Amino acid sequence: MRTAEPLTTSPHLIAARQAALVHHHVWDAALTRVPLLSERELDVFRTLAKGSSNRAIATQLFITERTAKAHVAQILAKLVVESRLQAGIVGFAWEILTHGAAVPCATDPTRCHPLRLRTPSPGY
Repeated sequence: MRTAEPLTTSPHLIAARQAALVHHHVWDAALTRVPLLSERELDVFRTLAKGSSNRAIATQLFITERTAKAHVAQILAKLVVESRLQAGIVGFAWEILTHGAAVPCATDPTRCHPLRLRTPSPGY
């Protein structure tokens, strides 16, 4: 009968820890690249951190949707992330790190997205 390996030496746990450390370094690297963004890209980056679509970004910043899409593509390239979701996560973390509790989502989750979370009406 085989005995269970201690958790500290389990190959699966060691691999998971290594993967977590690599991910941690990837996020740190992306955060260190934020200063590479132009002022306009930072504007887009901040709205992306709130989960905004290209259309919402365009409306809020008074640019075309095509321009918003181009800015998002530049942000992904400069941060070396694979998706707008990853860029949004980096943006959210950046806002928390640079502004602390001043980030609306950190203090009031209903202010995180333009659609806002709705409370059910009485009687439902």
